[in-house]
Amino acid sequence: MLNITALTKMDLTYLQNHLPEDLKDAVSLAQFPTAEEAGDRLASTDILLTSGAFQDDWLPLLPKLRWFQSLSAGVDKLPLKKLDERGIQVTNMSGVHSIQMSEYALSVMLDFVRRSHTLMESQSLKEWNHRIRTAELHGQTLGLIGTGAIGSEVARKAKAFDMKVVGYSRSGRDREHFDDMRKGKSGLYSLLRESDFVVVIVPATRETENLIGAEELALMKPSAFLVNMARGSVIDETALIEALRKGILAGAALDVFREEPLPADSPLWGMEQAALTPHIAGNTPKYVERCAEILFPNIRRFIENKPLINRIDPEHGY
Repeated sequence: MLNITALTKMDLTYLQNHLPEDLKDAVSLAQFPTAEEAGDRLASTDILLTSGAFQDDWLPLLPKLRWFQSLSAGVDKLPLKKLDERGIQVTNMSGVHSIQMSEYALSVMLDFVRRSHTLMESQSLKEWNHRIRTAELHGQTLGLIGTGAIGSEVARKAKAFDMKVVGYSRSGRDREHFDDMRKGKSGLYSLLRESDFVVVIVPATRETENLIGAEELALMKPSAFLVNMARGSVIDETALIEALRKGILAGAALDVFREEPLPADSPLWGMEQAALTPHIAGNTPKYVERCAEILFPNIRRFIENKPLINRIDPEHGY
């Protein structure tokens, strides 16, 4: 029997209560809030689940560990090299955020064109201001930097608003729901020049550090709106603040930041051009249920010695 140990304060009752019949006699799934509380269980653990953390001092306690499953999509804070050296496979929950994060992207874009913030201010002041100018998503160009599961779902939903969708990825390979695909620096630059909305949803790696800096922001339309749902490291935050101040772009919706929680002295707090949310774009009451849709088939693949879904390449970091 495989021992699966979950070290997390997330409520994983759903996983325990919905373990498929064919796995009930094959695996033992136990959850603990901390490694200390797991105690001797760690020594017999074959598969480890956490909310995205892995501490170096856990490794000596896990002599049998063969597979680490992160319950989040981001793996930028994991010791990937050390895990790889131990022959431990690492997988993430890529795809589990597609529904809620794509809805987040469309919601902030709609808020921007429909002037929701301005209208709420008028309501609070009891002002009947019918001169507020609103716009539409229809016919506008959406640039998606990152065309994985989330980016593809944003693209699919954007087509329902009759938007033109341009994607950027390392390969530039054609994908469904995209009108055009770009790659390389010239491709990124052309996307930024053409787009009315730019949504950033790429993993945090060495290659994506400051992917969007002052030079890239200067290429955007003054009327453009930027959405960051990736990681704070992907956008040069200082350059973005300056670009918003100078009107180089019209606005931004930010769910991730260089430092989280966002410091109280950050200029972003007081900027009308910025819509800020506390890293909650991926939140949903169905999160664990969607994790199960990835985890259970992966357990079967592990038992059958088949390649795992969402396996992380330690060299690329995703």
